[in-house]
Amino acid sequence: MGTMVSPSKFLFNVDFTAPPEPEVEAPPELVVPMMPVSEHEQLVKKAREQAFEEGRVAALKEHQSAQDTLLTEEVGRLIGAVEGVLAQLDEAQTEQEKDAVSLAFMVARRLCAHLIARQPMTEMLALITECLGPLRRSPHVVVRVNERDVEVLKKRVDPIMNEKGFEGRLVILGEPDIGRGDCHIEWADGGIIRDRKAIEKEIDGSIKSYLQARADERKAARAGSGSDTQKDQAS
Repeated sequence: MGTMVSPSKFLFNVDFTAPPEPEVEAPPELVVPMMPVSEHEQLVKKAREQAFEEGRVAALKEHQSAQDTLLTEEVGRLIGAVEGVLAQLDEAQTEQEKDAVSLAFMVARRLCAHLIARQPMTEMLALITECLGPLRRSPHVVVRVNERDVEVLKKRVDPIMNEKGFEGRLVILGEPDIGRGDCHIEWADGGIIRDRKAIEKEIDGSIKSYLQARADERKAARAGSGSDTQKDQAS
């Protein structure tokens, strides 16, 4: 005998036109990677050591850069100090040279004055002797000297005229404004003057020019050495 099957009930609340509901699958379980604690600690330690080393290297570079800057500034200050000292030394040496030259010139001038006072004829006779040879055929020569030396010079000049073969007329005139030991020798187309004050002035000017040239040389040398130092620093 066959088995009896109960018929399904017809449900009026079922909407046969709606699409079937999709089956919802359960999400896969989230798998979190895991590692041993010792390996994790080793990685953390290595990361810390790497970060420490990078920080140390950066600090060393910064320190070295700061040291280089300080060293450059210190070298610049030292160069400035040395240049200042050298400039002071040069100035001191220049002043010493000026004093030494001035003292030597003053001593020479005083000695010359004393010698001329003791023997006023010496320089005049030497100059007259030098001139009368080339002027032996000149018709007329005038010698102007200090008025106190006229008579003495007249007695001393005749042997010189004979020695040099001077054939013209030699006139000796006294001038109150001419210093002792000085003389003016004049002839038709020329003349020569010995003026001790003018000679001293010329010597003094030559000394000043020499000292100024030495000072300029020192300045140029300092400027050159300063440029070389700046080039060395730049390189």
